[in-house]
Amino acid sequence: MSIIKLNRVMFALALAGMVVAGLLWYWHVQNADIPCTNAGCDRVAQHPTSRLFGIPVAAYGTLFYLSFAVLCAVRPSVREQRQRLLASLVLLWGTVGFLVSVYLTYLELFVIHAICQWCVVSAIIATALFVLSALAWRHPQAVTIPTEA
Repeated sequence: MSIIKLNRVMFALALAGMVVAGLLWYWHVQNADIPCTNAGCDRVAQHPTSRLFGIPVAAYGTLFYLSFAVLCAVRPSVREQRQRLLASLVLLWGTVGFLVSVYLTYLELFVIHAICQWCVVSAIIATALFVLSALAWRHPQAVTIPTEA
């Protein structure tokens, strides 16, 4: 897969993650029943660990995915000399998202004892972003889209 396509896939995944996290954030703030095939989503949303500093964890997830999408969107416009730096930032941010997802999954399994299907989807997206960002980092060539001469 070319680096340009890889960047586009990461951008699309970040948008999908933003939708998932945004919906969870909205449902959490509205105290709405979360559409789920089991009771796990509501149990996770009602647990004290679903908030950090009084803010729903899903809000942080929404901001994470938004910032990841912005990094991917900006990447093609960055000068070739700065591509490695931006690739490193994308990898760092992908690693942070993956590690946070691992921790939140741990909380679901071993502290809350409930699984939120939406959270699992978000964790899968974050894991995919981590893997793809590692692949993108390994390819130092520019993401800039070639102009037609």
